[in-house]
Amino acid sequence: MMNTNKYINPLALFPFILVFYEITNYLANDMYLPALPFLAKDLTISAHLAQMTLTVWFLGTASMQLILGPISDRVGRRPVLIGGGIIFISSTIFCALAPNIKILLIARFFQGCSVCTIGTAGYSSIHESFNRHKAIKILAIMGSITVLAPAFGPLIGGLIIHWLNWRWIFGILALLAFIAVLILWLKMPESLPKEKRNFIVWSSIFKNYKNIIFNYQFTLNTLIFCFTFLGMIAWIAAGPFLVIEKFHLSTFSFGIFQAMVFGSLILGSQVVKYMVENVGANKLINFGLAISFIGSALAFISTFFLPHFLLGLIIALMLFAFGSSLAFSPSHRIAIESCTEPMGARMAIFSSLMCLFGFAGGLLVSLTYSGTLNWMANLMLIVTIAACLCRLIYCKI
Repeated sequence: MMNTNKYINPLALFPFILVFYEITNYLANDMYLPALPFLAKDLTISAHLAQMTLTVWFLGTASMQLILGPISDRVGRRPVLIGGGIIFISSTIFCALAPNIKILLIARFFQGCSVCTIGTAGYSSIHESFNRHKAIKILAIMGSITVLAPAFGPLIGGLIIHWLNWRWIFGILALLAFIAVLILWLKMPESLPKEKRNFIVWSSIFKNYKNIIFNYQFTLNTLIFCFTFLGMIAWIAAGPFLVIEKFHLSTFSFGIFQAMVFGSLILGSQVVKYMVENVGANKLINFGLAISFIGSALAFISTFFLPHFLLGLIIALMLFAFGSSLAFSPSHRIAIESCTEPMGARMAIFSSLMCLFGFAGGLLVSLTYSGTLNWMANLMLIVTIAACLCRLIYCKI
């Protein structure tokens, strides 16, 4: 019988290996969301300080991108990604054992730092290996799998808290991350051959970064992604307190609402996968932003006239999430395609901006959260208008 293994593209399974590892990283936020009120009581801290454990994680995710991008262009994608995995496992163990909020915040920061390697090394491999339509499809598939973390992570975390406590969540995540990193070490191919690697010359790197940032096609498409992403992060940070504390519902109820919102994000990713070749990336972005705006406007109107109608906000969030998902992958790919600089540099800037917006979303919640549905609706409308303005400027230039 003919051996067909040699005909299998070694990168064919890599996106699924990467997304399995990525999910463990994102579960570090999503699985313990229902635990935030319990964590606050256990460590005798305020709700705002408990929300800071999300904020410092995003600060970590934005802290190392600009350094790791050039490093991955020099040493390759594989060692950078696996090295980040080792840091993630170690910091997650520290989270599980943290005796006070100071140790937990430090461990959460380093957890976030390890995520930097996914964008600079992992996603660089995806963009280097596939053309536009194929890459957008793969990004959509990966996105639909990755959002299983925020969709079902709170539900799983709620079940764990029901039987154990919040520390076990991090212990389980450390074990999952160990398995994921072991598979990466055994199976991850290297997409950047030695002859294509660049020496680290910081003057050239800073020039590359400047060129990327001042490339309006890159920046505007990245901002479209980032503004809608900020809206989702705001819900992730504020949702547990709105549902569990404000409306006195169970962690299981919060998990159901989270599954509804992020299930819409998954549905949007599936639509992208099937429509990108027929409709095109630019029309998908337009459709997505239009739907997100409708969802945000519905949230604003609903919470203005019915300030205690939680289900109305959830339905509006589902529309917002679905529209955002239509725009995510196309805007991501168009931004990356617009530059000719090394892929590691492009992904470093893109990931840094995304993570800075994630950090801003968490910080915004920590500083302005009022415990009302109208607060969330106003924030959704603001970020959607900002994303639509970026798209309008991009189309006019």
